[in-house]
Amino acid sequence: MQFGMYLVDNGLLSTQAFYKSLKLQMRSRPQLGTMAIQTRRLTVKQMFIILQEQCDTPQQMFGEIAVRLGYLTNEDLNQLLDEQSRHMASLRDVLVEHGFLSAEVVDQQYAAYRQTTRQAEPELELANA
Repeated sequence: MQFGMYLVDNGLLSTQAFYKSLKLQMRSRPQLGTMAIQTRRLTVKQMFIILQEQCDTPQQMFGEIAVRLGYLTNEDLNQLLDEQSRHMASLRDVLVEHGFLSAEVVDQQYAAYRQTTRQAEPELELANA
């Protein structure tokens, strides 16, 4: 996310395009219920019970409901969430695939961003000492 903000701050990406790319990135994540079924942590019936419960309490997340109902442990949920984030498309891939920026520009800007953050880290260490 910080790299995306860097692109916005440097005029390479509009805030609207950045927001849209984040939404696209989030949509690329596999659904938690599907992953739980694939890893045999939930049955299809349990998933539908959780989804029904979620319809009644939409402010509650799928994983929270699964834990509350005793279908998943907190450890199961954390493992699924970790796995889910690993399968999400990278911001670079989203920016390139959807034509926001070319691969060359993203790679060049990422190298510049990394250089900038490396230079800022010693200053932060001194400020915190």
